[in-house]
Amino acid sequence: IWGNPNICLTCASWFPLKLCPMKKILCRTAILFSLSFFVCSCADPETAAPTSDFPWDHPDEATIENLEVLARVWGFVKYHHPVFWDDEIDVDEELFRLLPEMAGKDAAARNAVLYDWVSGLGEFRSDEAIYAPLLDEPHVMTTEAEWITPELLGRDLSDLLGRMRYADRKRGNYYIKYTDLRPTMTNESQDGSLDDYRVRLLFLFRFWNAMEYFNPNRNLTDKPWDKVLGEYIPLFLRSDIKYSSIMRLYAELCDTHGAQFSWSLFGGQTVPASVTFAGDRVFVIRDGVLRKGDEILSVDGRQWSETYDMLKQYEPVSNDVMRGLQTARALLLTTKSTVRVEIIRDGRKQTLLIDTQLSSSWHRQSEEDMIEQCEVKVYDGAVGYMTGLHYTRAGAAELMERFRDTRALIVDMRCYPREFMVFDFIGQYFIRSRVNHVTWCVSETSLPGYFYLNPDKIPDPQNPEAYYPGKVIVLVDPETQSSAEYTTMAFQAAGRCTVVGRQTAGADGNVSPLLMPAGFGGWFSGIGVLYPDGENSQRAGVRIDVPVEVTPEGLAAGRDEILERALEIARQ
Repeated sequence: IWGNPNICLTCASWFPLKLCPMKKILCRTAILFSLSFFVCSCADPETAAPTSDFPWDHPDEATIENLEVLARVWGFVKYHHPVFWDDEIDVDEELFRLLPEMAGKDAAARNAVLYDWVSGLGEFRSDEAIYAPLLDEPHVMTTEAEWITPELLGRDLSDLLGRMRYADRKRGNYYIKYTDLRPTMTNESQDGSLDDYRVRLLFLFRFWNAMEYFNPNRNLTDKPWDKVLGEYIPLFLRSDIKYSSIMRLYAELCDTHGAQFSWSLFGGQTVPASVTFAGDRVFVIRDGVLRKGDEILSVDGRQWSETYDMLKQYEPVSNDVMRGLQTARALLLTTKSTVRVEIIRDGRKQTLLIDTQLSSSWHRQSEEDMIEQCEVKVYDGAVGYMTGLHYTRAGAAELMERFRDTRALIVDMRCYPREFMVFDFIGQYFIRSRVNHVTWCVSETSLPGYFYLNPDKIPDPQNPEAYYPGKVIVLVDPETQSSAEYTTMAFQAAGRCTVVGRQTAGADGNVSPLLMPAGFGGWFSGIGVLYPDGENSQRAGVRIDVPVEVTPEGLAAGRDEILERALEIARQ
């Protein structure tokens, strides 16, 4: 989506983007992500001449500082001034008009230009009492715009912006709205070309400010968000900018829900194999064209280290464990229809020629294969086993009937649930009375940077006789992402639950789209997901009671060490 018709789509591919809307109806969709132009051989538009006399290629420090101040003021005004409740004034055009004014000015002259611009937008009514009810409720502020000071902006401009913080915005904002517990960008132009320095800066400024005010995880990034603008303005000004700078910017989010560039970096075809990792080694975990237990050393000569280093720069991931899984998957990607795969099988190196498949179709097939191969089971007549892919609302009663006489149930959440499980499954069979299972951290778009804390509960079961009294053991690893993480948290809230496995993906909450210039959109986790006691699950993943680190020896032998440990616990 958001494709640019001027971009070569030679390497483009379809892939399944698994959304997590955190409600009873889940959406799965395959989206054409035309980001594969990063590795295409099409002409680089950045070689075009600059569009003005602006010192875009070698700006001095004063100009960079002026642009950073402009980015902050422009974004603050965009989301705080009541004039932007409709489309009478185009905020992007306002930025384009201001950009040339930032070159060659000292701080006082810069602040005078910005003050004249802001005051020229019109009067507004400021009344902190309007927001008193919000401020009296439990909430977090991800940013207080601490940069609004007389020292940086001068007295007149800082006072004006300070009053604007609590301006009357009852008519809303044209560029942001609230849907499904998440902030959603609206009415944003996705036009333009990156050969124009103004569009490049618009991209950076729009991105930074949207995250500044509407990302609940703004303060969880590795790099302080305040530092990002100063670093990236020189990169986005350069006429020889490569699309990799955009990829690097997305990576700063440290959010696996963000844009995924693996297909762009390595290609849209994949070796059709289900894999995981232990350390820096990749192993096949289900039989297919490769055997369960095969260790993959390289694909057409590309090894783990090269793949890892590329992803570390450009792939937004929430934690190192998830980066390991992404590396294992990306090792299999290619642009070719046939590749040489070097493996170790039964202790001996081999090189195989393997036909690849379109990545998206393979992952859909892999999910179907998992449903077939990971059967619903009862071990020793006493321990049930199911995966999140086995649950359907229509088949829940029959499924639980199979486990009626078991003393323990293993629920394998190392997958994405086929249907939403929290209320109709966990709420029906695993709780006796309503229970607080999560606290949402939700944006209030009328007060940018403000997120209210909203505890949520699984209601009383409709049929108490259906209650399952046995022990519940939930299996997790980096495959446990988004809705799977939320489902695991709900099992934990129900009690009698032991979580076994590896760190999870650490990307939870409803996904918000980023509508960006030149068609380069992406995503971020638009709602914060906290445990009832306030602990954040973003980046950290779910709480694990029994950590299990899988080993190369176990994977090479075809063992499932996480399931083995769960069975030990269930049989105790």
